[in-house]
Amino acid sequence: MSVTSFFHNALILSIVEMTKENGKYSIFDFIKLMISETNRILSPGARDFGPSSVAKYVQLHIDGKYSYPLTTQNHQRGTPMEEKRNLYTDCLIKIHGKFDGDHGVSWFDLLTYLLFIQSNCHHKGNPFSPTPKLCRNADSFLNFFYKSKSAFNPWSQWEKSGLRYTPAMDYIQETKTEELRGEWWVKAFEREKDVFLLFQTLAPTHYLGTRLTTGWVVRGSKPGDGDILPQGSVLNQLREHYGLPELSGDYGLGVMSVKSKLPDEPEIKENDKDTNPNDEMCVYFNLGMCFGIGIVSMFKFIDARSAK
Repeated sequence: MSVTSFFHNALILSIVEMTKENGKYSIFDFIKLMISETNRILSPGARDFGPSSVAKYVQLHIDGKYSYPLTTQNHQRGTPMEEKRNLYTDCLIKIHGKFDGDHGVSWFDLLTYLLFIQSNCHHKGNPFSPTPKLCRNADSFLNFFYKSKSAFNPWSQWEKSGLRYTPAMDYIQETKTEELRGEWWVKAFEREKDVFLLFQTLAPTHYLGTRLTTGWVVRGSKPGDGDILPQGSVLNQLREHYGLPELSGDYGLGVMSVKSKLPDEPEIKENDKDTNPNDEMCVYFNLGMCFGIGIVSMFKFIDARSAK
């Protein structure tokens, strides 16, 4: 089973609920956290894991049974990685709770849909801002992705600048009462996901060429800014799953991947910093010992040759 409008609604509502309960993350940052954690889970590359249902593992966790990857590993305890994994798991539990049974969405579908939502967070305000305007508060985010009576033209910002490309995209007409948006977004996702995962255009500018999807990927000017992309190995898993060609030497995608700083990278704790000088001293000591032994051996060899 692929992504449905019911799953879309559950995901959008759960993201908002999580950010309200945990003020540390903005909506956009939390979407990036979800992408980053899903990327980490898929990075080992187990062939039968990515297509499996997320709900299966969430239910095991709820039942108190061992459920990798939702169970925190020993080496993660007390680190920022544990906090992020717990928030990630809590969000999946919220999504799970909005269904009577298994929603059937796979890990591959989850990651691809999160990337799709991220790419469509730039439709208000500066289209290249690392802090999207429509994600700055829950009302704006819900009005755009969940329920609204407002019209939506994916080309509105580009038509003002005379930029208008050929791909056909649906418009949303204004209505007298608020209507759910899930069906529209899922339809756009199914229509565009193959083209989207090719990342042929990372942003709709003159330099990057035409825009092929409803959303676009924003490059950050410094590490941590802008959108987040999965590792190349994970992107290749997604492409293989959807029957797409594997990554080639795409320059723009490679540059963005190298400059990306995943928000889930473990931070060095204060009590760990003190060990660094000792580690360096050990390295220098070992190098000195090796150098000294080499000098002594060389002189012994010279003396032995002289004695002959």
